[in-house]
Formats: sequence, structure tokens, C-alpha cells
Amino acid sequence: MTLDAQELRLPLMAGLTAKQVEFFNAEGYLHVPDALTASDLDPVQAELEQIVDEAANRLVDEGAIDRDYAALPFPKRLIPLVKADASAAAGINFPANLGPAIFAFLHNRRLLDIVQSLVGEEIYANSCQHIRAKLPATGDYAGNLSSNEWARSTAWHQDLGVLLPEADDTLIVTSWIPLVDADAVNGTLRVLPGSHHEPLRRHVRPSGEDGGSYSVAPDELPDVEPVTVPVERGGMILLHCRTPHGSDPNRSDHIRWSMDLRWNDARMPNGRPQLPGMLVRSTETPELVVDDRQQWLAAWKLAQVSRRGARFYRW
Repeated sequence: MTLDAQELRLPLMAGLTAKQVEFFNAEGYLHVPDALTASDLDPVQAELEQIVDEAANRLVDEGAIDRDYAALPFPKRLIPLVKADASAAAGINFPANLGPAIFAFLHNRRLLDIVQSLVGEEIYANSCQHIRAKLPATGDYAGNLSSNEWARSTAWHQDLGVLLPEADDTLIVTSWIPLVDADAVNGTLRVLPGSHHEPLRRHVRPSGEDGGSYSVAPDELPDVEPVTVPVERGGMILLHCRTPHGSDPNRSDHIRWSMDLRWNDARMPNGRPQLPGMLVRSTETPELVVDDRQQWLAAWKLAQVSRRGARFYRW
């Protein structure tokens, strides 16, 4: 099933069209170009730039680097920092990064209008969220960064495969949102279309050159031709939780910055009950929508203690 360029495009401040929803249901993914504006994404990027800036200043103070590399653009500045010290990347992902800009973005109206087209009006921002800086695959980073998915390919996996079985009947939609143009060179997503109609496949720890926490077992990988999905900044890829996807190594000279944010009907199990997601849109119980960031921070603080010893993966 294919959509032409006009059908892919979405009026601002609107949900998906019927044809877009049909494509997502049939193929298990959907590319939505021009879904967001610079004003939607710039605050998140600015918050990440501040995190990188603070890391650079710390490493200068510690003597790990002799300059802060402030002249480098956002897609490149983190590279020399993590080559000197892997801890430069420590503040980027959840829950280290729970800043006001990412909190606001999880409530972004344009984003939620799109998500609502697939999961309905009771929208839960799933507790399994990520912000990633996919580094160029040069293999000379400090610590373990050269050997993990930040600087390697990401093995074929299903997002449902890294959640608990309680969510097996829940439609969890991932919105994969790049902060730089993503293409085949810098490691945009690759998907196996249509394979979400089949049961969840057995996952194992990836081996060889593949990164990621779990991957579809090689003998269970669907015999489907992969589709590489380039996405310009402002666009997104929507993924069904059973759609196998991954990415090749980043062969460019810059970082592929991206967010994978997950959503589900708030009335359904979310697969990570030990971690705090939040209700972000509701017609049934609008009073329970979390619009105070301090509530979110408090929930994460409690989870950092109560999660100890909890099971996060099914395998």
C-alpha cells in the first residue's frame, strides 16, 4: 500500500487523515512529513544544547578537554566531548533529562492531535521514552559508547518486545521524531512493513555488531523486504508496537539526534508499570491530566527508589 506525497502531508493543528490511518493499520508504520514546526522542536533542541554546554564546561573544569567546542553546531558538538569522556552524554536521555522543554513537548497539541488519531482521546505518555544521540560510527569514543547502540547499528526489534506481557493487547504507538534530517547515511529508521499483523516474536540479546537491549531472534525475523524511511526535521515516523524496526550505523560526520516517544490509551496496561508515564489528554477525566511538571518530577523521584528489584523485561 502506498500514499502519494499529497496524501502524506498533514494540515497543521490536525489529526491524521483517514488514508493515513488506513496506511498505518495496513503497514504498521507511517511517515508524516511537516507534522511539526521549528517552534515546536526548537525549545527541545535548546534544552539539549544546554545539557551539552554544561557537560562541556564541566569537562573543561576537570581538565578532560582544553576547550568547550562551542563553535561547533548542535549536530557535531557532542562528538569531541564523548571521545574525551563518555559521561558527557549522561544527561541526554530519560530520566536524567526531565527538563521543562521536553515536559512541554509531551503535551504539544500538534503531536497529540496526531497520536489521538491512532490511540483515541485518552492519551497516556508511556513511561518508556527515549532521546538519542546516534553518534558517527568511528569506534573511538570513551567508555563503552563505541560498543553500544549510540555508535552502532540498532538490531531489528519490536517495541512491544521490551515491555512486560501485560501490554500485549495494548496498541502502543511510537512517534520517532528527528531533530536533524535523518537519512540512510546517518542512520534513519528501517522497518519491516506489514509484519505487525503477526504475533510478537521471540527476542534475544543482540550479538556481533548490532546494538540495542534486545533483538528479534534471527530464526524468527520476518522474510520481508526492509523499507528505509528518510525523515526531514519537522517530520516523524509512527510505529506500531509490533512492527520490527532498526537502524544502520551512522556513516555521516554528525549526530543523528532523535526522540522516540511512546503513547497508548490510558485505560490499557502500558508495559512499564514501575516507571511514571502520565496522562496528557483526556475527555473522561481531564482533572487527572498531569500539567504540573513538579508532579512528574516527584513521580520519577519516587520511581528511582521503588523500581529497585523490579522486573522490566519479559525475556
